[in-house]
Amino acid sequence: MEELLATEALTCQPESDLRQASEEIRKLAAMIERAVDRHTNRGVRDLKVEVSRHGIVLRGRCHSYYVKQLAQHAAMLVRSGCRLVNCIEVC
Repeated sequence: MEELLATEALTCQPESDLRQASEEIRKLAAMIERAVDRHTNRGVRDLKVEVSRHGIVLRGRCHSYYVKQLAQHAAMLVRSGCRLVNCIEVC
């Protein structure tokens, strides 16, 4: 039911509002990617940041759990209070 209401709310918004929200999401994802790159000294390979109304998901690969933790901390500094899921693989 909640999903349906959220979908209805999106379809009722003017197209310009949706474009603006989409641009803000892209900017936030880029900010998080830069912060993760900076804090980990580019230690996360194939980094992808997904931002949605449900939260933020980090994806990629790194060589240690320490780098994975640094990436998570960097993302939290940019956007604290949001749900953050760290799916970075350590390999």
